[in-house]
Amino acid sequence: MTDLSRRLPWLISLMLIFIFLTLCVNFGLRSGGSLFAIAERSALTMTYPLQKGIEIIFTTGNDLFDNYINLVGVKEKNYKLEQNVELLKYRLDQLEESQIENQRLHKLLNFQKQHNFLSQGISAHVIGRRSTPLSHILIIDCGYHQKIKINSPVFTLGGVVGRVVACGPQSAKVLLLIDRNSACDVIIQRNRIRGILQGTGDNICRLAYLQRTADVKAGDKLITSGFDSIFPKGITVGTVIAADQDNNDLSQKIRVKLEFDPDTIEEVYIIPAPPTPSPNDQLQPETSLKTSHQ
Repeated sequence: MTDLSRRLPWLISLMLIFIFLTLCVNFGLRSGGSLFAIAERSALTMTYPLQKGIEIIFTTGNDLFDNYINLVGVKEKNYKLEQNVELLKYRLDQLEESQIENQRLHKLLNFQKQHNFLSQGISAHVIGRRSTPLSHILIIDCGYHQKIKINSPVFTLGGVVGRVVACGPQSAKVLLLIDRNSACDVIIQRNRIRGILQGTGDNICRLAYLQRTADVKAGDKLITSGFDSIFPKGITVGTVIAADQDNNDLSQKIRVKLEFDPDTIEEVYIIPAPPTPSPNDQLQPETSLKTSHQ
């Protein structure tokens, strides 16, 4: 029974095929067809499902392969496009930064034109900074090769920044006005009262050595006096933001806000040292004088 149950499906299939072929042959003979044509049609009819299935498999496989190739190409194109977008963003940022820098340099040039003493000055970039409660220093990319010397005054668009305190061949150290060791001789622009501006270690300075009865009030502009032999006269320094009188003190407590932010300075303007005459240059007038007498 077991062998018969296994062979029964095959026997039934063969019987169905035989019956199908018999019917096809009978139908073909009745229609007047030849036995070869009948067999050919029967074979085509029987093999159609298998051929159709193979065709579907190959067609689906080709479609999947084409889609995979196209997907790989699209991913590669997207990657290249993303790289191009990042490159364009980088170049756009560079152009914007160059435009901003050009605007700052243009303003610095206008500042130079407004003050005749800056005609021999040079611009420099800030390449480093040191800011602590005890020290406020900028490092610039100019040194004694550009004729910078110690105590050369340093300016920015707002006005006075500080002075050079150390020089190298191609760099220099600038002591800012807000440093505790910094001082600048100034006058109040409104009434020409003179005082000394001193750094306090933060962005607010103090105006010292003024009498208690001195006419000082918030909003007064301070400019350089020129008496310290460092800063030329008439350059903006800062603005008085508070003037407090203490009955127990002989002077006023005057706080001044400077015209620059030490954390945002990127370019400065410096007045270099004038050229030092050589010994030959100093002897030349005397030599020419002797020649004229002869």
